[in-house]
Amino acid sequence: MPSELVTLIPPGTGGVRDYAEIMSRHIPSRLLAPTEQTPLADYGGGDIVLNFSGYGYHPRGIPSWMVERLAQLRAGGSRIGIFFHELFATEPPWRSAFWLGPTQRRIAADLGNLATYWLTNCDSAAQWLRTNCTPAPHRVLPVYSNVGEPSPQPGPRADKVVIFGGSAIRSNTYRRLGPDFWRWILEQGLSVHDIGPPIETSDYDRLRESGRIRAHGSLPADQVSEYLAQARFGLLCYPPHLVAKSGVFAAYCAHGVCTVLLADIYQPHDGLQPNVHYAAGLDALENGTADPATLGAAALAWYQPHCVQAHAQAFRALMAESA
Repeated sequence: MPSELVTLIPPGTGGVRDYAEIMSRHIPSRLLAPTEQTPLADYGGGDIVLNFSGYGYHPRGIPSWMVERLAQLRAGGSRIGIFFHELFATEPPWRSAFWLGPTQRRIAADLGNLATYWLTNCDSAAQWLRTNCTPAPHRVLPVYSNVGEPSPQPGPRADKVVIFGGSAIRSNTYRRLGPDFWRWILEQGLSVHDIGPPIETSDYDRLRESGRIRAHGSLPADQVSEYLAQARFGLLCYPPHLVAKSGVFAAYCAHGVCTVLLADIYQPHDGLQPNVHYAAGLDALENGTADPATLGAAALAWYQPHCVQAHAQAFRALMAESA
């Protein structure tokens, strides 16, 4: 009998856990949310898949204990697969993460050196791992949608804009929206639908109370999918060189939504072209540079090679390569 596969996930909720739970339906495994105190015996004696994001396993993003534990498991004969959802934080000097960066980098490199095989979600992360770790079989696959992949694709779109995600990511998006955005909403006759946990700020409360946004709160995945299937636009504030690791962006793409990406600099990354696969800011829509339906279709085509099934196939292939 083959040994049990154990998938490690961060304690609590979040996109990394959602990713792992979906993948476990395609590649059966036992999910374990370990802490530093979790006994070695709880990991079992079989192979391990770690879903790594440093802050998921330590409040300051430095889970040195994870390196020690995986080294023990590897020495005991376990094969270690790692999906690097995050490597390390990149922050300015006035943020604590800047000073923790060297330790976070060391932990990421140590984990990469322990990996029998690895996957990650964007080219920049893959290049760092290839440079700083011993060679191992690997794949680079942007993340998939955690809220479904409709088939067939939705039909005609309603005049709706969706702002979806966790509190922090939606808060960043709202901070980028100035008077021009709200004027454009009125001119186009659009309604803004906010999906996610409440944001604890007075600005958000004012938006809700004024009726500028329709706040739906956190919804089950199938209901999020229904809203995305209706929406003409999805808004997201995220750096283009990292957006391939955004589950929100993946959800927009999987539903053929035109993503309006809010960023400081727009450049091609991970096969994504500004104003080809997403609208590079509101200006691209206001000046007619981009057609929403065309962008949504291009985003869906970009998404297909790394859908859920593609990730499952990649895991199976890497497991076979490292057997």
